[in-house]
Amino acid sequence: MSNAISINNSVLMGRLTRDPELKYVNNIPICTFKLAVARRTSGSEEKTDFIPCVAWREKAEFVGQWFSKGTLAIVIGQLTSRIWADEEGQNHIAFEILCDQVQFGETKRQRVSREAADKQAAYASEQPDAARGSVRIVAIDVSSGVTLSGAAYDVYRADGTPVQRNIAGTDNGAHIVGLPAGEYIITEITVPSHYAPAARSVTASVTPGEDCVIKIPHTAQAAPAAATPAPTAVYSLPDGIADDDMDSPI
Repeated sequence: MSNAISINNSVLMGRLTRDPELKYVNNIPICTFKLAVARRTSGSEEKTDFIPCVAWREKAEFVGQWFSKGTLAIVIGQLTSRIWADEEGQNHIAFEILCDQVQFGETKRQRVSREAADKQAAYASEQPDAARGSVRIVAIDVSSGVTLSGAAYDVYRADGTPVQRNIAGTDNGAHIVGLPAGEYIITEITVPSHYAPAARSVTASVTPGEDCVIKIPHTAQAAPAAATPAPTAVYSLPDGIADDDMDSPI
């Protein structure tokens, strides 16, 4: 088979199902992990395969240091197989991807945001429903008290962990439910047209079972004046030159 033409190249993108396992064999680093990869079936449904991968040496240390459960990874490598026997002497065959390249499938900002959201979700899941509350954010005209639309907000925990981002306010404001009790920071990232907020960031204290209402006062701002068009230059013909004079430079 040495002269036969063959191709063994796999390209996968998926999320790690758990933290990678880094160990050393004869002082050589080896890292194993599994990717959850979607696969199209003969119908319209998608199924997920959990594909084992193995990286050696520098790639193993890279994955072990920077990747974790949930990380979106791109793997390029070769499909390999190995046969092993269990305690009863039964032979089994296992397949895995021998990694030639491993790289991130998301930017650092996306990864940090996802990890923060996962952390928040894990924290929230540990809180019983009775220990949760909600926040209603309302932008108001300081003069009339009318609720303003067009605002958008980011919500963070007191330690800076993102909770929700780009929450669009309606005529009734923005409503966030199911928040664990605690302190939050609300930042207005989009201001209603022709208004200025009294403060871009405010704090809110969520109490279990209660709806915390945060009103952010806004002051009306004059609409920018329309630009005045530049005056049109007026030219006059020199004496002795008519409009239809073919020798005229005008």
